Amino acid sequence: MLKERLALAKKVATQVQETEAAIDAAIAKMGELVTLLPEAQAAAKLSPVVSDASFGYLHLAIAGLFDGRANMVALHNELSSVKDKMGLRNVIVGTGDLGKLLPPNGRIAKAGRIAAIAEAQIA
Repeated sequence: MLKERLALAKKVATQVQETEAAIDAAIAKMGELVTLLPEAQAAAKLSPVVSDASFGYLHLAIAGLFDGRANMVALHNELSSVKDKMGLRNVIVGTGDLGKLLPPNGRIAKAGRIAAIAEAQIA
């Protein structure tokens, strides 16, 4: 049964991470639109009054994406709690969650040395 639970947890984790990435990609794409709309308005020599409603809808769309992102992060954290209750507390499922692997103080013990090496390689 543990093997089946682990397989399900991995499947859910993959889907959650793909969904989070899709929301982030949508936010980035929306950022391009945020830049383009005022440029297009200026190029068309339109008064801000003409496009005011459009900017209002853009604002709502952006806010919705950020709300969705926050809710996905909350879901991610809640599912992590469910994973623990399923007997998978010490099992890491999914990838890309380096922050979850850091000690409670949020620092890797040798981070200063690693950063110094990286800076030396750049110079």
